[in-house]
Amino acid sequence: MGLSAVKQKDESQRITPPGFANQRQEIDVKGSTRLNMLVGLALRGLALQFRIRPSLRKHLKGVDGWINFSLGLCTEAGNVEQYITFADGRISVSTKRPAHVDVTITAIDDQILKEIGSKPPNEVLVRALHNKINFDGNLAYMQLFNYLVSLVTGGLQQRMVDKAHKADVCQRKAAYQINDPGLAQEVRQRRHYRMKGGVNEDPGVKHLDDSYLSQFVLEDFPRLKRFIDRYLSVRPEVDPERITLLTDWYREHGWEKDNAGQDWFPPLRNSLAFRHMMEKKQPIINDQDLIAGTTGSKEITTHVFGDGQGTMLWAELNSMEKRVLNAYTCSRDTAATLHHDIFPFWADKTFREYVRREFDNPHCQKIDDRWVAYYVWKSTGVSHTIPNFKTLLEKGINGIKKDVLQRSNDAGIRDEQRQTLTAMTEVLDGTLAYAVNLSAEASRQAQDCIDVERKAELEELGRICAKVPAQPADTLAEALNAIYIIWVALNNENSDTGLSLGRLDQWLQPYFKRDMSRLSTNSEKEAYIKKAVELVGCFAMRLTDHVPITPDIANYLFGGATSTQAITLGGVTPQGDDAVNDMTYIFLKVAEMLRLRDTNYNCRYHPEVNSDNYLKRMCEVNIIAQATPIMNSDPAMFKALAQHGYPMEDIRDWAATGCVEPTLQGKHFSHTGSILLNMVASLEMALNNGYHPLMRWQAGPQTGSIEAGDFKTFEAFFEAWASQQRFIIDQACTLNNMLGQAHQQIRPTPLLSVLIDGNIENAADALHGGSKYNSSGTSNIGLADVIDSMLVIKVLVFDEKKFSFKALKNAIDNDFEGHAKLHAMVMNKVPKFGSGNAEAREMAARVTEVVHDAYMSTEHYRGGRYAAGFWSMSQHVAYGGLSGTLPSGRLRGKAFTPGLTPHPNASNSLTDNLMDVAALDPKNLDNNLAFNVKLTPGADDTREKAVGTMAAYVKSYMQQGGMQVQFNVVSSETLKDAVANPENYRDLLVRISGYNAYYVDLNRDIQTELIERAEYQL
Repeated sequence: MGLSAVKQKDESQRITPPGFANQRQEIDVKGSTRLNMLVGLALRGLALQFRIRPSLRKHLKGVDGWINFSLGLCTEAGNVEQYITFADGRISVSTKRPAHVDVTITAIDDQILKEIGSKPPNEVLVRALHNKINFDGNLAYMQLFNYLVSLVTGGLQQRMVDKAHKADVCQRKAAYQINDPGLAQEVRQRRHYRMKGGVNEDPGVKHLDDSYLSQFVLEDFPRLKRFIDRYLSVRPEVDPERITLLTDWYREHGWEKDNAGQDWFPPLRNSLAFRHMMEKKQPIINDQDLIAGTTGSKEITTHVFGDGQGTMLWAELNSMEKRVLNAYTCSRDTAATLHHDIFPFWADKTFREYVRREFDNPHCQKIDDRWVAYYVWKSTGVSHTIPNFKTLLEKGINGIKKDVLQRSNDAGIRDEQRQTLTAMTEVLDGTLAYAVNLSAEASRQAQDCIDVERKAELEELGRICAKVPAQPADTLAEALNAIYIIWVALNNENSDTGLSLGRLDQWLQPYFKRDMSRLSTNSEKEAYIKKAVELVGCFAMRLTDHVPITPDIANYLFGGATSTQAITLGGVTPQGDDAVNDMTYIFLKVAEMLRLRDTNYNCRYHPEVNSDNYLKRMCEVNIIAQATPIMNSDPAMFKALAQHGYPMEDIRDWAATGCVEPTLQGKHFSHTGSILLNMVASLEMALNNGYHPLMRWQAGPQTGSIEAGDFKTFEAFFEAWASQQRFIIDQACTLNNMLGQAHQQIRPTPLLSVLIDGNIENAADALHGGSKYNSSGTSNIGLADVIDSMLVIKVLVFDEKKFSFKALKNAIDNDFEGHAKLHAMVMNKVPKFGSGNAEAREMAARVTEVVHDAYMSTEHYRGGRYAAGFWSMSQHVAYGGLSGTLPSGRLRGKAFTPGLTPHPNASNSLTDNLMDVAALDPKNLDNNLAFNVKLTPGADDTREKAVGTMAAYVKSYMQQGGMQVQFNVVSSETLKDAVANPENYRDLLVRISGYNAYYVDLNRDIQTELIERAEYQL
């Protein structure tokens, strides 16, 4: 859709400020001709460069022919309107809109338009994020245009990138001048002291004399030490292997139609392409590793997903190595392959473009395009769920395949179902082929190996891969390798974000026990326990060998986030008994020693079932590792999930997905991270009668004007906000449903489907609702900011009548400048959520109920329900930067609080915070929450005292009904020192909101938000 169509569809929704029409007329007379001419000259100059320089011209052609597209450059006032068209190697520029425009870029004013041409490619998206420019159409072509511009101005743009990098380093150094070596030393010294675990306190622990495994330190495992040192020094590399193999297959065999001209059945098409990919994938076994296989062909891979967000990297092919944060290596050969071969093939085959094409660029997608109100994750993938690894280990692929074949022979099965089951067998065969290739590679390496010990390890890996995952596992080493081989396959089938591993301690304990039963002497058993720790450590390191591919803008939206692969430990069994076992403590030991940002350890805790010994171990690991594990309450989660009618046995077997979200592991296609929604957007729309100030757009319904005096009571305004909130939720869910249909056509997931209960029985792909349980989970961001704003409006405007609603609105619109007295009253005279105030708790209950009920009443495309969560990744910072001043007193652009964490100034008492969060009804939090607490051990406290105090807080909180809590055990002073001296803190782990990150990898806004969090001493 081009500019004219945008004007026709949206003009009625845009509010025109007073005098705007006259201003536009003046611009047309005085400035339009000159600026429009300059933009046209610049585009013609670009076209000339490509016409006369063969080194540039070759970039206009891909393997399938010339790369054809058209792009518009305009201003919102209409004084600039230029179009550039690339067609069959020729470039034309015109002020007249062509018949087809792939994407139109509209700047809010002349200055922003000028900046588009003078900034690095990533800065264009940053301006889009802040709604300084808007786009209509296919973003892949905007990124392609930026890439072509960078080829002409590459030297200049590189100097700008280098300048920005140098400026960032200088700003960080100047921000805090602490430079106290003792701060970094204190963090490192925590690792040198380790408590001993109690004896016989956990009935499921059968073989560990010291459940804390305090006898082991990282230095006892040289292999793991080398792995982690290497991991911290290697930059992720863009890996073309997966996408090239798939693209080649689709190009040869067809995308929508096969070679015979027949419509492809999408699951079958994708399964055949997947099998080809896995058969051709390089079988790599890393030096000294005990786990076979790699996610990609690079040491740390970042995969390109052409149908998701892969083409968003187009503009950065020449600059991603120079990013200030989270840079990728991209070889020149890889960049050439992506530009000429991959991106042109996929540019029109993405999920977003399917929705734009099939649903005529719906309103819900236009809101998503503005970045502010919500982000729908299905534009990337659907991977937030947990496969059934228990079935895999017990049956092996051969046993699962037998079930599929048996179902396909059932009488009355429809052709579509039969093709779905055929797709399942194809992906299983592809995975088996990869395992066979790994076995051959291990044997080859063993033959060439002169080190006797390593030769034996390789021979054992060869034997293991020849057996699993084809057959059932018998040993811990076989089980871990079987899971990892399937894990590699799953992360090559679907986007590598949020797919999670479930309750590995429960699934792996039988194999650990079986191995131990084969040993007779104490020395053999002690040696094996150490080997088990090393095996799990190797497995954990293997899980770090891939990160999701993201454009630079993701450093603002999801700063420091990796694949967020959750492992869940502890809690109770499906029968309600204590589930803590030997493997629980082995995983906790690995978490303590390696301190990895990914995977994401979630510990379940039942105050009435699990031991204090287990609780204290969770707390000690948190102190040593600074930010892991997360702690979840089983009783609260059981209450949250019960409303969905799941059997209690399945509820008790829940596991965390992605960040913190609950999934009924192996039975539930949950996509728990489907929507990241900005609750403050609906508040701003309620304050402005449906108009959103940053978007400058009548995005929602008109629900009343403050200036016109439409709100006579607080209830009237609360209902206006609730209406805007329901509208935004409805729009986000509508887009999620549309993107779900796009996935059904573009990226079915037969391998994931075969590993979730119900899909074989129903002979249906999980994307078509074949799983036993179906739902989508959401994250709702800015809760405390909305609660506190509502309290100010209720108490000061309507109850106490300290000032009028119009006066408050005027102060908000001016960022409280000139309203210091009113701002002080807002900040200090109204109790906040987290203060222990009963009215604040009541408001929190009302707000969360509105959100929960809106999701529960919304139709879901696979059946089931939407679940409401209150966690935020790092979006609380990004959305805060995109939001104006609030009635709560929060100023324009400041970060929201993470998850549903109370405001730092809510109370000086941690107990107030804990009790207010614990008072929330679990029913309204059925996709979990993220409650962040920053603690610091006392300088003179013993480890035992610090752990005991922390454990007491957690236990009391959960006994009062608290659902989840996560800690940063690091002081603000240490974080400030890390900003100025990042070289001393390379592995400083912090908890953002549901996931971990290395602090030095975060953007300044996220670092600042972490520093400004409330800090409590143990």
